Amino acid sequence: MENAVDALKIAFAVFVFIIALTVTFSMIAKLKSTAEYVLYYTDRTNFYSRLNTTEKNRTVSVNSVIAMLYRYYNETVSVTVDLTNVGKGIRTFDVSNNTSIDKNAIEKDLENYIEENLQDLKCDFLEEFVDAPISGIYETGIDGTEVVLSSGGKKVYIKYIAQKI
Repeated sequence: MENAVDALKIAFAVFVFIIALTVTFSMIAKLKSTAEYVLYYTDRTNFYSRLNTTEKNRTVSVNSVIAMLYRYYNETVSVTVDLTNVGKGIRTFDVSNNTSIDKNAIEKDLENYIEENLQDLKCDFLEEFVDAPISGIYETGIDGTEVVLSSGGKKVYIKYIAQKI
């Protein structure tokens, strides 16, 4: 009989421990959620909108364009180089548009493009930068504020337009 009483005491202790552990993890999850909410709304940069910005696009050199082209597949951005003002065509570099998954083939194609079109080019580029949502549900209010109903991914689209020499 004493063994049965001791077994019930141990079972009760394990039950209390499990409840305490569950409450602890629940509180930690709520604390993390609250902290993320507070930190999001105290950071002013979260409310900057680059999609409908009134800022002027910046002018960059050929070196900046080449540097961004070497980073496009690592950072999953879409880079469009428009050389129609200097007598060449338009080319878009985007990982999602690439049929080749071979990184060496992508790099070789990129090097060929840079050598043939950008290496000896002596002009500046107008950079247009757009950070657009590609998934999720967003509602825009009458005053222009955006409310996130279901968060989703965003993609950066950068377009470089060659200025006439």
